[in-house]
Amino acid sequence: MTENNMAMVPGSVVSSLDIEGSVDEAALAVAAAVLAKRHPVSVAGLSWRAVDLSEFDAVRRRAELDRIESEEGVAPGVPLRLTLVRLGATTHRLRLTSDRAVLDARSHRMLLGELLDWYVKPLEVADLAVPTSTDDYDAWLAERDRAAAERTWREWLAEADEPTLVAPAVPAGRPSPPERVVRELPAGAGARVITRARDHQLSLTAVVQGAWGLLLGWLTNRREVVFGGIHAEPSRFPGTESMVGGFCDVLPVVVRWSAGEPLVEVLSRVEQEQARIAEHAPLRAAEIDALAGRQRLFDTVAVLEDGDPDPARYLGALPELRIVAAEQHEDFGAAVALVVRRTDDGLRLVLDFRPDLFARAEAERVLDVLCRIFEAIADEPEQPVGRVQMLDGDERHRILLASDNTDRTVPAVTLADLVERRVGRSPGSTVLVSGDETLSYDELNRRANRLARFLADRGAGPEQLVALALPRSIEMVVAILAVAKTGAGFLPIDPGYPADRVAYMVADAGPVLLCTTRAAAVGLPQGPRHIVLDDAVVVAETDRLSDENLGDRDGGGPPSTAGLAYVIYTSGSTGKPKGVAVTHAGLANLAAAKVERMNVGPESRILQFASPSFDAFLTELLATVDAGATLVIPPAAVLVGDTLSDVLIGRRITHAVLPPVAAASVSPETLPELRSLVLAGEAASADLIGRWATGRRVINAYGPTEATVCATMSEPLSAAATPPIGGPIAGAACYVLDQALRPVPSGVPGELYVAGAGLARGYLGRPALTAERFVANPFAADGSRMYRTGDVVSWRPDGALDFLGRADEQVKLRGFRIELGEVEAALAAHPAVDRAVAVIREDRAGARQIVAYLIPAGAAPTTAELRRHAGRFLPDFMVPGAYVLIDSLPLTPSGKLDRRALPAPAVEPGSTGRAPASPQEKALSEIFGEVLGVPPVDVDRNFFELGGTSMVAIAVIQKARKAGLAISPKDLVMNPTVEALAAVAVSVDRAPARAAAPTDGNGR
Repeated sequence: MTENNMAMVPGSVVSSLDIEGSVDEAALAVAAAVLAKRHPVSVAGLSWRAVDLSEFDAVRRRAELDRIESEEGVAPGVPLRLTLVRLGATTHRLRLTSDRAVLDARSHRMLLGELLDWYVKPLEVADLAVPTSTDDYDAWLAERDRAAAERTWREWLAEADEPTLVAPAVPAGRPSPPERVVRELPAGAGARVITRARDHQLSLTAVVQGAWGLLLGWLTNRREVVFGGIHAEPSRFPGTESMVGGFCDVLPVVVRWSAGEPLVEVLSRVEQEQARIAEHAPLRAAEIDALAGRQRLFDTVAVLEDGDPDPARYLGALPELRIVAAEQHEDFGAAVALVVRRTDDGLRLVLDFRPDLFARAEAERVLDVLCRIFEAIADEPEQPVGRVQMLDGDERHRILLASDNTDRTVPAVTLADLVERRVGRSPGSTVLVSGDETLSYDELNRRANRLARFLADRGAGPEQLVALALPRSIEMVVAILAVAKTGAGFLPIDPGYPADRVAYMVADAGPVLLCTTRAAAVGLPQGPRHIVLDDAVVVAETDRLSDENLGDRDGGGPPSTAGLAYVIYTSGSTGKPKGVAVTHAGLANLAAAKVERMNVGPESRILQFASPSFDAFLTELLATVDAGATLVIPPAAVLVGDTLSDVLIGRRITHAVLPPVAAASVSPETLPELRSLVLAGEAASADLIGRWATGRRVINAYGPTEATVCATMSEPLSAAATPPIGGPIAGAACYVLDQALRPVPSGVPGELYVAGAGLARGYLGRPALTAERFVANPFAADGSRMYRTGDVVSWRPDGALDFLGRADEQVKLRGFRIELGEVEAALAAHPAVDRAVAVIREDRAGARQIVAYLIPAGAAPTTAELRRHAGRFLPDFMVPGAYVLIDSLPLTPSGKLDRRALPAPAVEPGSTGRAPASPQEKALSEIFGEVLGVPPVDVDRNFFELGGTSMVAIAVIQKARKAGLAISPKDLVMNPTVEALAAVAVSVDRAPARAAAPTDGNGR
């Protein structure tokens, strides 16, 4: 007998019987006519045909059958089709196809039984029992309380704030016909599942739906999922056993769970909620979707069905005919559909999937995991959900082995040790270049030794902090090394930060000393003793001190790799930044990993791009020192666009670590000497990778501050659909875990947890937050911890990680980590703001910005007011680019903020204000208009209100420089009108020549 073709029209039901023997086509046609008369409403559109393929050879017969079954669908006006295909003298296939809205799977089985009963024993319609009228059922439905039904569905769906969709972007065109994988539950397990359901007074439907919900939660990394299930309303109406039609609708099922909750409690809640919703099931699927406010709530379906049509029940009175196979396929129009069927031995799992969306191996894995869930229910339904092992032992072991790279480690050393070791090897090599000044490794070490003694004499020592409020400069590098030599940790502070933020950081960290310069000292808070490094007295005293390496009697003793190396403040969800305390333990691993992956050597020239207050600064310094290379420190300017390009070319930079936004602002073709580029700080696009990968190494790197800057790095990349962030660096472990801390396989999203030598101590002065984010590592026997990053990733089959997004409200913008809660707290502190919400939006391609939504408290504040207020508390990269005043916040049915319903900020064209007067105003007016795509703007128009973003601001700064005006990002943020910006812009020479690289002792 020829195998069935699964090709189906979405939303259809196909039942087929393979018959051996001589079939009387005329008698079967009469039986079909009787069927239509008996069920005049549901079967009125029945189309009958017989096709003879028996004269064809086997190859053509197979092709013709495939064509018939592929093309046969529910055509307009033909909701029901019955086809008999003669395949040989005594072999036939009888196929019933319907739209499931007209005839559901249960009705198919009833009709096939009636059809063959009448074929065996012809009867007149008048002799048959009258089936229940669908008109009576419709009248019964009309009497139901629709308002109560809508109210109940709204309440039930209240927790389902987001759809549960497992399919990637659906390809255009006609969907591929579904394919099928089938699995029998292991011997005895199916029977035990049925027994457990009975023991706990659970329906088997609730067990199936609960198991599928747990599987979906694992596949999507969520504790609350929605999928489609069958709600068979006719069962509550008398006489349904003889009624046929499309009554079994696919409606939403919500399953919620927590890791510590017993399996049986999850299943019992499903049972209870199904019983409650059964009182109000007359609403159709489209109506319920409308109540939820979305077009698609789910793309998977899980149902329990009776078994396939039983061959033994048909044609029993005609021994010359025999049913050799009986199948039923129901297309729910879903990406994945599970049908669980009772069998004599237990349960059969049938999974239909779209092959254009999923590989067969993925479907097989889904059934593997589902079998384990059913076995857990069968064996121990009281066990917690989080204890159910979704993977077999071998696969779990392989995943954990690939996650852990801690066996590839280098001996831990302190920052001071790294430098002193390099001095012993390359004392005369140039380590730092800044402008016309160069410094050899030996000179750097000696300057740092003198300053270290000076600081140690004034209280710097192990477990103390020394704040460094210094610009990007040689002095900053010297100070970092000097602090390290005392055994203290350094606290970098950007002198350009708002005064309130700097004051908070200093008060929170409690440094014993604060090193700065005369220019940067203005406005710094009192408290720690200020050391002004360019003060004549300090210079004189430092110069008199020994420049030899410090011994045990200098300061507080030798630095330890377990000692505090630095504290970096990152954005905090509570509204205040938090300090991350990092030790020296992971520095050597980080340095070795960067040198190896970037291919850094003694001849390399590395750009010092990052702000000293950003931990990426340390990456550049460590790679330089470990390889004996040169670190090029550019002027304290905005390194983007032409300015960045000038530095890269003029300073002959060979290696750089850049955020994607900076890399996108320059042309790779003009940089032949740049041999290696690491992209880090935020997601890099495939297009950006493709632009840069020709002729150089391009690496994608990832890492939180809490893991000593970097946790993963990719192999050198070419253009890819989604550039991976790579695997764990030497000395690190990266676990991708579900919400019960179970490892997940490739392709399944999970939260990234990082472990290894580079793990930070925690958050300074915040033990509760430290305990929440740094948790015990269940995969290590040494009592170590792992850091919960909050980033959602998935493994690739090749062992690299894909970054998928955040599990919380934290975002990254221009390479900076931002807690939107801190932005909201700053805005909510304004007396005219009742409530504030901040989101990241990208309403135009490449134009990501923070948008603030505010409910005024009385008189509405102006945008300028809000911007100035935010600038007092937040660094410029956290100041929103747009402000939207609203009367109320949009909410989901459960009362949570619906961020997707927030309106896009309005983009307004020019206004009727004052025209530009001065040359500076005229130039800026034209620049605003050019970058925003509008005519030259009036001097009182706000750049950000006109649609400007942080990315567009970069273009303004570049074009202003070419026009002879120097402005900084902070200038534009705090002075966003032409008039205000012209007042603070500094005149400079137009189109300055590219900087020439100074000659050093190494000819570099």
